[in-house]
Amino acid sequence: MPKDQLLIFDKWQKSFINEKKVLNMSKSTIMNYSGILDKLYDYYSLHEEIAFYEIERDFIISFLQSRGDIATNTKNLHITVIKSFFTFVSTHNKEGIDFRSKFLDLKAKAKKSEPEYLTNEEYDILLKHLNAPIKPKSFIQYRNRLTLKLLLFTGLRASEVLSIKLQDFLLLKEEGVYKIKILGKGNKERFVYIRTDTIEYELQWITQYYENTPQSQMKSYENFINLTTKGRVMLRGELYSLIENLFKKLGIKKRGVHLLRHTFGKKMVQKNVNLSTIKELMSHENIQTTMIYARSDEGSMIAAVVG
Repeated sequence: MPKDQLLIFDKWQKSFINEKKVLNMSKSTIMNYSGILDKLYDYYSLHEEIAFYEIERDFIISFLQSRGDIATNTKNLHITVIKSFFTFVSTHNKEGIDFRSKFLDLKAKAKKSEPEYLTNEEYDILLKHLNAPIKPKSFIQYRNRLTLKLLLFTGLRASEVLSIKLQDFLLLKEEGVYKIKILGKGNKERFVYIRTDTIEYELQWITQYYENTPQSQMKSYENFINLTTKGRVMLRGELYSLIENLFKKLGIKKRGVHLLRHTFGKKMVQKNVNLSTIKELMSHENIQTTMIYARSDEGSMIAAVVG
């Protein structure tokens, strides 16, 4: 690959990511965008025969194939980032080169399947772990506990829980809940709610941890609840690994952060919560999405007959 072509790619990538930062895109999203474009850059560096402005649809398809057997949602995230990047290049390059028509309808078709969620037995196992004493008492242990509880009891998406800061928690004392400000899809602001006694201990410990941290270090922390020991916000992949390792430890043979969101939706239906309320709590654009949690399982049908 001629060095000048890699420099062109690098210039556009830096300009693209810088614009996202200026427009206040969340840190976790910027990290994911950068990670995907870094992988595309590395793959492009292996193809010396292709000039940057001559990148075609076939090259992107080849890149996606090189990523292996990744989930459909992950594949579509790659496509979204790549399309956004080349739309940016199309808009700002002085040569009048337009990539948009090449990638316009590029999308991985999702396989239709029922959402996977924790069974009542698995739910109880996880609940027992979340209520057990924390040993050793450390920021990471309390961070993990708080994050898991938020995912399980509010139905948040991975990107949403990673963007939460301490100042996003508002105590509604009379109602006995925390009202949490969430920056969701499309930077839309909404609120979720969780019982005070569910997370009070973890939240109090993390708050005290930050209060006792020197101000010189706090500048980089920005009070995000999901920080690593290096002071940066946790990546989605790290959150996924955290949950996967915990499930293995607990003997739960299921995977994925979204599993906890699906479990929240199912539990809400089992409590006979109105579907419109569930839709708002989970920030679904269409109530048809919410309806998937209302489908009866075999246990519910048997209980209806014999009950």
